[in-house]
Amino acid sequence: MSDTPTELPTFVIALGGNCIVRAGDPGTIDVQTRRAEEAMVGIADLAESCHRIVLVHGNGPVVGNIVMRSEAARGLIPPMPLYIAGADSAGGIGYVLQQALHNELASRGIRRTVVSLVTQTLVDADDPAFSNPTKPIGPYLSGEEAAHLASGSDWVFAEEFDRGWRRVVPSPLPREIIEVSAVSTLLESSAIVIAGGGGGIPVVASADGRLSGIDAVVDKDWTAALLAAELGADSLVVLMEADRAYLGYGTPDAEPVEAISCEKARELLAEDKLSLGGMAPKIAACAYFAETTGNDALICSSEALTQALSGAAGTRVFRT
Repeated sequence: MSDTPTELPTFVIALGGNCIVRAGDPGTIDVQTRRAEEAMVGIADLAESCHRIVLVHGNGPVVGNIVMRSEAARGLIPPMPLYIAGADSAGGIGYVLQQALHNELASRGIRRTVVSLVTQTLVDADDPAFSNPTKPIGPYLSGEEAAHLASGSDWVFAEEFDRGWRRVVPSPLPREIIEVSAVSTLLESSAIVIAGGGGGIPVVASADGRLSGIDAVVDKDWTAALLAAELGADSLVVLMEADRAYLGYGTPDAEPVEAISCEKARELLAEDKLSLGGMAPKIAACAYFAETTGNDALICSSEALTQALSGAAGTRVFRT
């Protein structure tokens, strides 16, 4: 292979929390491992063609379960803050994905190091998201279950389509990936890097530069977009359950979006036409990356990744 690592195309790929736990899954480690193995097939195809790859994963279902276990054991052990639960989920999910990708590559006779890096994401303590929690975490609950949990805590719940109620937490915008230089160094060594897990551990900085955790869950698509821009990535790919982005996702009138410019994306976001199904942050993050770098972003399902990269599936977000 004549290309040096820095000459190879760099892909930053965001995987939703459903790459580990989907709605209706029991959440056992066996099921989580199987979901991870399914998600890693398309990633391994890219790795086989020698792309430089950074994976950023969500943690919505898992971090919520960690918090609920902590609360259930409150009488036995001290409950941990949300940002620590986020760090726990980044390590645990990172391990599962790291092993699944290693095994998929090994089955193809490919030797590439896969590294999980727990990273911190700088946020603004004055971000308005802290007074308007919107990020769903944890399992789907009935209205009665949600009301019971809310009555004994400061937790906030919101109904998500017809699936049930989920806890919602603040989701401030990421401002900086603290360990971006470490990610870059690992990429230069030809490692596949798993970073920004769960959007990264949210931290705030004091005037003298000291960092401290803050309770929130940063949107992993925004973290992936920021990381991709900071790394100068050739492409940002956002993977989800649906095959592409949709207007009115989940409704009988849903319209598929095959390609969209940053300008059109801003119009739709301003008109609140992308709020259903969590499409808004995906489109917004992809538009940020495309506008910042001039490179295209792609939204598709993990199963359709290979076809989407050839232009046969997914939604392409472009600057002009």
